[in-house]
Amino acid sequence: MAISSAQLRGYLLEESLAWLMRHSGYELLVDSGQDPDELSMHGSELRVRGRGTTHQVDVLGEFACTPAFSLPVRLFVEAKYQNRRCGLDVVRNAHGVLADVNQNFIARADGRPRRRFQYCYALFSASGFSSEAEAFAIAHQISLVDLSMPAFAWLLRAISECAERLRDA
Repeated sequence: MAISSAQLRGYLLEESLAWLMRHSGYELLVDSGQDPDELSMHGSELRVRGRGTTHQVDVLGEFACTPAFSLPVRLFVEAKYQNRRCGLDVVRNAHGVLADVNQNFIARADGRPRRRFQYCYALFSASGFSSEAEAFAIAHQISLVDLSMPAFAWLLRAISECAERLRDA
């Protein structure tokens, strides 16, 4: 089965964001063995347990420093490398994921409460966001990063060129 250039671009964007997180004070969570209470694997896909279901994550990191009197921070990162702007549906999904994982109060089998985290969400888009998506994200404290801005042109160009070379190889 051949992989498309679009799929390669998406994967390379995810890997670029994972590199950025590792070099910004986050420990990457890539395997359920790192936290069997919160994380699970579905094939090769990492999932985070919520109150109602598990949620696939593109990149997940735990910030190395926990602020005093608060929960450790974990950051969901979702990467969208598409030809269209991300709409309200994508940001609503992010809000639903956050609500579900931050409301997960299940105790361990021995009755002790399990460790809790404050999950946050950052959504990166190569094509930007609709105005409705931006308004909803601001209202619900979801970070949006518009990679279609000129400052990120070099990154998208490098990812596209690399994807084409890999595809041709």
